[in-house]
Amino acid sequence: MNIFRQLRWKLTLNYTIVTVSAFLVITLILGGIILPRVFIPINIMTPETLIQILQKSSNPIWSQVLSQSPVNTELVNSLLKESDPTITSVDFLRIGSLQFTVRTIAEWRALIIGKDGILLGKTESGFPDTFVIGEPIDPTQVQGLEAPLNAALAGDTDLSHLYTTYELAGKYVMAVPVMNGTGVEYSPVLGVVVLIVDILPTQANVPAHLLNIAGRSLVIFLFGIGILGAIFGAFFAHGLSARFTRLSTTIDAWSEGDFSKFIEDTTGDEISQFAMRLNNMAKQLQSLLHKRQEMAVSEERNRLARDLHDSAKQQALAASFQLGTALTLFDRDPQTAKKHLVEGDVLVDSVRTELTNLIHKLRPQTLDGQNFSETLKEYVVDWSHRSGIELNIEIDGHQELSIEIREALFRITQEALANITRHSTASRAELTLEYKPGTVNLRIKDYGRGFDPSLPHGGLGLSSMRERAEVLSGSFTVESSPRQGTTITVSLPLHATNEEKP
Repeated sequence: MNIFRQLRWKLTLNYTIVTVSAFLVITLILGGIILPRVFIPINIMTPETLIQILQKSSNPIWSQVLSQSPVNTELVNSLLKESDPTITSVDFLRIGSLQFTVRTIAEWRALIIGKDGILLGKTESGFPDTFVIGEPIDPTQVQGLEAPLNAALAGDTDLSHLYTTYELAGKYVMAVPVMNGTGVEYSPVLGVVVLIVDILPTQANVPAHLLNIAGRSLVIFLFGIGILGAIFGAFFAHGLSARFTRLSTTIDAWSEGDFSKFIEDTTGDEISQFAMRLNNMAKQLQSLLHKRQEMAVSEERNRLARDLHDSAKQQALAASFQLGTALTLFDRDPQTAKKHLVEGDVLVDSVRTELTNLIHKLRPQTLDGQNFSETLKEYVVDWSHRSGIELNIEIDGHQELSIEIREALFRITQEALANITRHSTASRAELTLEYKPGTVNLRIKDYGRGFDPSLPHGGLGLSSMRERAEVLSGSFTVESSPRQGTTITVSLPLHATNEEKP
């Protein structure tokens, strides 16, 4: 079914969106928790602090290397390549022997310069081609390097003289003197470590770096996460759609009166419980329909028995009396016996007519697939011929009627004409079918002996007609008085889907 196919695609899309969104939320939460712990507070990490850190961590190593004569430039460059740019490091998750660590890494370039101004080592990129290892260095080729380099070579220990800051670019140019031994003022300078920091990660960079991490994760992870979410969503939605399809198919069968099928769903979730309740409802409806059918059959049998007792049986009994009397008088008074035979023949003919009317009433009438007005006209004309009662029929307008309304109008007409035949002794009757916007009206009038509607009546004909009209939210009225005939009027509302036709 199209509705469940759309549901399946909607569920698949929803699962994909939820999966991707959950991944993004988790990334942002973890980033918000971990990154502030890793990044350096902006008011803590200053160029002076960084120079002090470098002096404590790097001075012993470079002091030993630069104190050699001659200086091993290969060792100097090897140490530069192995330098770790990590500023901070936090271990935040461990699974067995697998450790997840978050680090902040600075982007920097470094030069190692001897005390005589000779370039001993440099990082691979970021410097002019004129910076050649083993040759004197021209500090003017690097903006901001000349002043701190000269101060470092002179053994200046004032930290404010050993760096240059570019506020707009957020860069530092630092020259850290390498002292011989402890690094006190009288210690000779063995060389200078020049560090050019392009980016120093601080808390001010957290939002930008967090967005950068999320953006890169989208490229790498979201595609895979989206595919997994779509596969899982499609699998789940297909199963859910199949369950709803089975449920809908079974309910459609119930709507057509087939209660032999039940919903089979043993999953045990809410849908399964709902299906179980529907199955119980279907069993109750099936039982109710059986009871109503049994009651309808019993009621129809009682009505037929009553009709046969009130009409055909009484007439057959009277015919039997006439025939018995004729048989008794046949030998001694043939003329009188003949009169009784004639009366018996008339009564037998009446019995035949009554039985014919009952048979026509019980015979199924095809009301679907043809014009109702023509069907009704054919029936009443046939009834007029059989009963010998003149009937004037008038049909005003035309509309498409539902099968329920056609069935009710036809059965009411059958019952009303049967009552005219049995009880009215009328020789003339009228039937009017009138279509109006929103309603259809049926009026049946006979010019017979009539009756008093206020008096109790044992028959079920009038109550049956009234029930048929009221079931369809219609009205049913009876107007009659002794020797003034009887008029039955039925008004039924049309369904909203019925459209009036010209």
